[in-house]
Amino acid sequence: MMKIYLVIYVNYLFLILKICVIYLSVIIILRILGKREVGELSIFDLVILLIIADIASIGIDNTEFFIPGLVCLVTLAVLQKIFSYILLKFARLRGVCDGNPTIIIYNGIINIKNMSKELYTFEDLVSQMRMEHIMDISEIKLAILETNGTLSVMKNDSHQELCLPIILSGLYVKENLAVLNIKKDKISKALSKNNLDIKKIMYASYQNGVLRYYYRKNKRLKELKESKLML
Repeated sequence: MMKIYLVIYVNYLFLILKICVIYLSVIIILRILGKREVGELSIFDLVILLIIADIASIGIDNTEFFIPGLVCLVTLAVLQKIFSYILLKFARLRGVCDGNPTIIIYNGIINIKNMSKELYTFEDLVSQMRMEHIMDISEIKLAILETNGTLSVMKNDSHQELCLPIILSGLYVKENLAVLNIKKDKISKALSKNNLDIKKIMYASYQNGVLRYYYRKNKRLKELKESKLML
C-alpha cells in the first residue's frame, strides 16, 4: 500500500516539476520575444503564442514529450527572432505578415470602403467606441483600425490638426497619401531635388506644405536625423 502511495506521490511531484519548468520556460521565451508579443498581438504573433501554448500543454500531459516539447519551444523562439529580424530588414514583408492599419474615420467622415474591406461592422465600431468612452461617431475626428484589431481614436475636441505618416521604413503609405490628397510624384520630385533617398527615410509626415522626416544616416539605423522640407 505504501508503494502505491509513493508512486502516486512521485507522479504528482513530477507533474508539479514539469508545470514549473514549462511555466518558467514560457516566461523566458516570451521575455526573449519582446514586449510587442505580449502587448500588441498581430495575426503572426497570435499564431506563435497559440503554438507555444499547445506545445506547453502537451509537454505537461505527456511525459515522453516533455524534453522534445522544451526543444520545440526553444526552436520556435529562435525562429521567431530570426523572422522578426527579417521583417525588420524588409518592410514589404511586414505588410504581408502583419497587415496595415486602416483608416475608418477621417475628419469625421466614415470610410465605408475600408470597413467593407476589413469586414468591420458598425457594431464593431460602436463596441470599440464605448471602450474609448465615446458615445457618438460625431465625437471622432480620426479613427484607425490597427493591425492587432484595436481602434486608435482622436477626438474632435482636440485642436491639433490631423497629421498622418506618408512614408514608413522607406515606403510610401499609399492609403494615407490618398486620404490627404497628396500626389506621390510631388513628394518624389521634392526628395530627388534635395538628393534624398526614400529608402533611407524611416518616417515622414506632411502638414501645411511641410514634409517632416527622420532620415537614416547609416545602414545600422543607429542614428536618425530629423529635418523638414518645404514642398
